[in-house]
Amino acid sequence: MTATLPEEFAVPTQRFTIYPFERNVLRGKRGTVVTLEADALTFMNGIPITGKVEVEIKEITNKRDIILDNLTTASESGLLDTIFAVYINATCDDEYVDIQTNYPIKIELPAHVKENWEERQIYRGTHPDQKGRPWVKDKYSKFVYGSEAKEKPNSGFGFFSKEKKTIVSAAHPPSEISTSRMGWIKCARIFPPATTDGVKGTLKITEDTSADIFMMVVLENYGTCLPARREKNQFIITGVPLNEEINIVGIGTKDDTFYFAGRTTQMTQQKQEEELSFKSSSVPAIRKRLRALG
Repeated sequence: MTATLPEEFAVPTQRFTIYPFERNVLRGKRGTVVTLEADALTFMNGIPITGKVEVEIKEITNKRDIILDNLTTASESGLLDTIFAVYINATCDDEYVDIQTNYPIKIELPAHVKENWEERQIYRGTHPDQKGRPWVKDKYSKFVYGSEAKEKPNSGFGFFSKEKKTIVSAAHPPSEISTSRMGWIKCARIFPPATTDGVKGTLKITEDTSADIFMMVVLENYGTCLPARREKNQFIITGVPLNEEINIVGIGTKDDTFYFAGRTTQMTQQKQEEELSFKSSSVPAIRKRLRALG
């Protein structure tokens, strides 16, 4: 198996402290807005929460994030073309908390997701640590395309505010996701879309270092990443779509030194071989190199 990336590369978790008896609007650094209505959260046994709650949010907004957080773009139905994912978790006194089903969490999508929208579905992570795990269809969440203005309590002290939204059709991008579960949520569609022919091949990548190597192939034009399995000094990636531009990304570690190798090419044969040459690097330099993936 390919190695996993050290935690130094992981997408940062954003932390917020809230009072659950108030309406809370949490704004992520990447444009995600999470709204928790007053009294929406309870302990897992249903007991109301009166103390402070710690909320964690992680935003996955590009292919670099997918790689650095060691996430898959695979479901039980096949590969996924991913445009956005978010992780939400909450605890009180080191105990996990739950959401009341009649007070769902609202997740407003970042602007770039709505601007580049094509029809997607909602998938859910199977575990809080979603690294290397598949995604499943989400039955606890739905897209919200607009609603009439209505009054909602702003806090436990009885203040009210009007929430206004334009009524739009489902042909437009959704404004937000409504969910009754914590955890990982992803906006994606099954790959390949209708524009590809569906023919796939196997890629073998040879590398020249004794470091522990994390390897992944990223499709240039889609939010789709394919993991590799290691066989001695070769990495095998199956199911690579033919005639698609691909980015081969390798990150290695050995004796507290980081290594990087990357190549952009095209998968033109059903059995294709490539070579990577690794050079020593640093975490900031590698993160900067991966910005080119989009």
